[in-house]
Amino acid sequence: MEHRNQVLWHPLLSDEDQDALKPEAHAVSYPKGAILTRAGEHSDYVVYLRTGHVKSCAQDPRAIFGIHGPGSMIGELAPLTGEPRSADLVALTPIDVLHIPGDVFLKLLQSNPQVHLALTRRLARRVRELGEVQEESFLTSERRLARAILRIVDSGIGVEGKNGLTIAGFSQSDLADLARISRESVSAVLKEFKVRGSVSTGRERFIIHDKTAIEVLAMRRDRSLI
Repeated sequence: MEHRNQVLWHPLLSDEDQDALKPEAHAVSYPKGAILTRAGEHSDYVVYLRTGHVKSCAQDPRAIFGIHGPGSMIGELAPLTGEPRSADLVALTPIDVLHIPGDVFLKLLQSNPQVHLALTRRLARRVRELGEVQEESFLTSERRLARAILRIVDSGIGVEGKNGLTIAGFSQSDLADLARISRESVSAVLKEFKVRGSVSTGRERFIIHDKTAIEVLAMRRDRSLI
């Protein structure tokens, strides 16, 4: 039986937290491909992702900065800094969200130390991940793509089946944007992965047959494990 890859973190807001926000927050559903915010936009609401997955990305130059799963708070820097949006937010799957007004979000942080701490930890992790992306500019295309694939896996978007973990909704162009390499490099590296039996590909989807091999290439595992 197939099942969705387990999300690797706890929801930022409990059911009680969400209920407390409902008088002022707005529940909204979006289809796959919907654009929630655009870079440069002046708005201060925060998006709490209840179900589905969202990517944060830029168009010029093209890049994917992150993939957000259920339980994530997205766009929280806008009310904290008062600056325009730094990225587009695009639904990778059908999603359900809470739109939380900026002032309500700030009150939540002031009144709920647990949420404040959890959000601070996640922001710290994102800063670290951005630093790792900068360091990856010195890595080979193979290693950069392996790390990008694992970031997708970590988001929990994959569906586990008898043939491996299926990741849908990602084209080779998307993988190039996430790994910060050319589409031609993605095509060449995926060809090598397929020869080794680590990955197979289809239209806007790929299946990971050997996650350990990908982790070794990304330097998350010791090579002696394969």
